Amino acid sequence: MTENRSISDVSLAADACDPRKERELEFHNKRFATGTRGEELPQGADGVEKFYSVAERSRKFYAARILELSQGGRTLEYGCGTGSLAFRLAAEGAAEVVGIDISDVAIDKARLEAQARGQSNVRFETMDAEHLTFEDNSFDLICGSAILHHLDLQRCYTQLARTLKPGGHAVFLEPLGHNPAINLYRWMTPKIRTPDEHPLLLKDVRQARAFFDRVEMACFHMLSLATFPLRRTRLFQPALRCADALDAATFTLLPFLKRYAWSCVLVLSKPVGKGGKA
Repeated sequence: MTENRSISDVSLAADACDPRKERELEFHNKRFATGTRGEELPQGADGVEKFYSVAERSRKFYAARILELSQGGRTLEYGCGTGSLAFRLAAEGAAEVVGIDISDVAIDKARLEAQARGQSNVRFETMDAEHLTFEDNSFDLICGSAILHHLDLQRCYTQLARTLKPGGHAVFLEPLGHNPAINLYRWMTPKIRTPDEHPLLLKDVRQARAFFDRVEMACFHMLSLATFPLRRTRLFQPALRCADALDAATFTLLPFLKRYAWSCVLVLSKPVGKGGKA
């Protein structure tokens, strides 16, 4: 049975007793130990899953991108939880996959799963994503889903640029924080997320340009959010495909509306000062 250890006990970083990180560790250890997102939603709500039902396009885009970029290389998955896509990457072409998470509970479970699968090219480490212990130029791909918005981005971008190889890529699927309707829902349901997380703003994306010469952002889910009431009907999939297509056209023709997307996929490459080639 895994003990509920503090950040200092698992030696995450020099400033590991930062209250922010202690809160993150407590929240995620509870979540992974119980298989829940923590506190219950208000009576009558049926969870965030109803919104994730419309998010298939962004998740497929992200998965396809990292599967492509992981072929034959060494991959680091940020915030891997109990495995996330690490096992798939290891099975479908990556030479080696390392998964890290702040939650020792999640890492213990991921290690057991890796042992059960018998995958020798994947391993998991409890680690602070803001203070990586890997050497410079260690990875061809660094990836993660819904992790950057939990981190101090200055520290995170520094570590990404340091540990990514010159020709490597960092790819992340993240929520954006400009849509008023989504922000209202977040305000109404504070207990399903950590108090310190901060959905990305465009200024956070621009901040990455101090560390990477190339910063790309693909945005998803603005009009498609309106389809979630149909999710239990036959109309849902046709409506979602139509809304996804309208979102793609809207973001192409009116790029200033990208800020109102729910999710984005960031692709960071050419770490500053390394002379990398994308």
